Amino acid sequence: MHHHVSDDDEPLDDKTAAIPLHSKRTERMQRKKATRDKKRDAIVSLVKLPTELILEALKLLRPSDVVNFALVNRRFRSLVDAHASIIGDAILKQRYPILAQCFPLPRLLSDISAPIAALLSDPTRQTQLNVHKKPYAHVQPPDAQFLCTCITCILVWNNLGLALDFAHWQQNLDTGEPIPLLPRGKRCEWNEALIARNANISRKAVTNSLWHARILETHLGSTIRSIRRHALNKGNKRKHVEMSEEEAAKGTDQFLEKAGPLSLEFPFHRDNYYMLEAYLPNRWWKAKERRWVYTIAGYHERDLEMVVRYANR
Repeated sequence: MHHHVSDDDEPLDDKTAAIPLHSKRTERMQRKKATRDKKRDAIVSLVKLPTELILEALKLLRPSDVVNFALVNRRFRSLVDAHASIIGDAILKQRYPILAQCFPLPRLLSDISAPIAALLSDPTRQTQLNVHKKPYAHVQPPDAQFLCTCITCILVWNNLGLALDFAHWQQNLDTGEPIPLLPRGKRCEWNEALIARNANISRKAVTNSLWHARILETHLGSTIRSIRRHALNKGNKRKHVEMSEEEAAKGTDQFLEKAGPLSLEFPFHRDNYYMLEAYLPNRWWKAKERRWVYTIAGYHERDLEMVVRYANR
């Protein structure tokens, strides 16, 4: 007789395992979490580092990287704010020693002896200055209550604003998109906003060398782009600035110490940007010694003597 084995004679073996959830979404979430954890660990371990070590590391970065680092959290922000000049000075020395001499800073009015400061910011003198120094459309005039307005300081102030304005139009110059013209004699909102923003950055630079370095980093970028543009322009037979791609990639202004064309003429209008290759004012090439000499030293002091002499007449 055929014996039928009933199901309940043997113990049941449970074969059901948890079905692995392989959805694209979970994978994405897990990847994101891993990245987040990695970032958090990196920040945590950075935070554990002593301030001196972080400072040493920051001195080796580009100014824009330091500014980004300050955005990570409150501690990094206050660390950068507290040591901005130490970091900035080190970066200026390592990366932009040439540009720092071409684009020095105007002096603060508060650093000038009270009697001379009073002469400088005197309203009558400021009105007379307007005749000499017709305000440019692409650079905001200096604030006479905050900065020295001797002729030299006005010129170096204008150069800071110019570097920022020139940088703003690099995209247009690279793509051949014309820089928009300003309506004659009318104030133009986008232009006012642009030059106000640039003046704000320049003002920060006067008291904070990290911002000074940031402007020079920007100008080095514009200069590299312009040199590349003009090298491609076969019709232009002028003397060019020599630059290899290795030199451009270094992130320093070292290649600018080679002999090159003089650029002493201030670009008084945005139309000048089309032909502008490397605007590096305040220096003169000494052919005999085969080196650049930087000409700005002592000018500010001489200007102040002139202001005093003029007032005593």
